[in-house]
Amino acid sequence: MTLRLQEVHPSLVHFPIALLPVSVGADLVGRATGNHGLLETARHTVAIAAAGAALSGLSGLVAQEEVNADGEARDVLITHRNLNITATLLLGALALWRSRRYRPSLGYLGLGLAGVGTLAYSAYLGGTLVYKHGVGVQRAGGQYREHPPELGETGRNAAFARDAAADLVHGVKHLGQETAAGRIVPSLTDGARRRMRADASGAGAGAP
Repeated sequence: MTLRLQEVHPSLVHFPIALLPVSVGADLVGRATGNHGLLETARHTVAIAAAGAALSGLSGLVAQEEVNADGEARDVLITHRNLNITATLLLGALALWRSRRYRPSLGYLGLGLAGVGTLAYSAYLGGTLVYKHGVGVQRAGGQYREHPPELGETGRNAAFARDAAADLVHGVKHLGQETAAGRIVPSLTDGARRRMRADASGAGAGAP
């Protein structure tokens, strides 16, 4: 079995997506009932979720350099990436706060629930990239290179590591460029404006 560079990201994202709701849920019930086992479980799971989110974010920067995404698909990819970065920073802060305090505050729980919502919406965008736009799907033309190195392929693991490092550097560069240009959540801003212009053009073309 081999693994393409862009396939590392979806193999890691399930850890924060699954563990953050578990942690917040355990804290909610533990705080309400005084159950020490649940509070302790929440402390550990939010730390693992934060570590998983960091790995997912790094692999996502690599993946974006290996896929073809233009127009609306690029807007969705940028929005997905930036929401994930926001969620990763939030999870890191929650894990740090929770490591120093045994009992969660209401503010902590509120931020945790916000993180769950952010991850859920970002996961939806990730699914949209693949199932609607074909990003990363070889037969749909959503893969940047026709024959990239694959992890587990005999004699090509070193090339896989070199390409992953190069993609990470380029991914960070593109993150900086797009953020500096104000493209933070373009699928919610630029995409909406583009659809409005398209609708207006269509209405104008149909006018007598």
